[in-house]
Amino acid sequence: MKNTWLIVVIVIFSIVMVFGPTILRKVTWKKIVDALGHKDFDSLYKIIDSKACKLAYPPFNREYMRLNGYLAQENDAKVEKQLKALLDMNASSKQKGSVYARAFYYYLEKGKSKDAEKMLSKGKGVVDEVTYQNMQMQFSILVKEEAKYIKECQKMLNSMWDGKSALSEKDKVPVGIIQYMIGLQYSYLKDKENQEKYFSQALENLKSTDYEQEINKILKKEG
Repeated sequence: MKNTWLIVVIVIFSIVMVFGPTILRKVTWKKIVDALGHKDFDSLYKIIDSKACKLAYPPFNREYMRLNGYLAQENDAKVEKQLKALLDMNASSKQKGSVYARAFYYYLEKGKSKDAEKMLSKGKGVVDEVTYQNMQMQFSILVKEEAKYIKECQKMLNSMWDGKSALSEKDKVPVGIIQYMIGLQYSYLKDKENQEKYFSQALENLKSTDYEQEINKILKKEG
């Protein structure tokens, strides 16, 4: 009888060891998502520093979550510090690549082209191929003001939208951004007709966004 109970205890312990971390990870992740969704950053950082989170997630993952919090808060000083901390960690190439990509888009948004270029350079061969190609494309269009990716952008646009169907609210912004990128390239080529065509489409899909302001600024400047 004692041996039977010992076997039961061992089996239960084994189940906890296998499924416990998974359950804990799901519960902790839900709390993190809820805190971010409600912009409750004090709770978010307490969860990240909790014993439960430390058991569920390795250090790099927790610090990456912290970075997401700082980004959501738009706390530039802490974002910069956290990016450096993540890159100084003993992380895998894949993990480093995710930081290079995140830093690249952050610097691109902030207009820090030199820092973005540095992340683009460091990300070569480390960031996954699809993401890296997208980084190259955005740097070419937004920073170098080149018109090398019109065909690629049109192909992306065609894969996202048939050009006729009504777009759902969640699809409007992604489609609008590609339209903006195409219009921007035509503006570099001084092709007014195509520039206006894509900018007018983009404006329909990018209402109340920073992109809408950028397009109107370009159109106003050209007068």
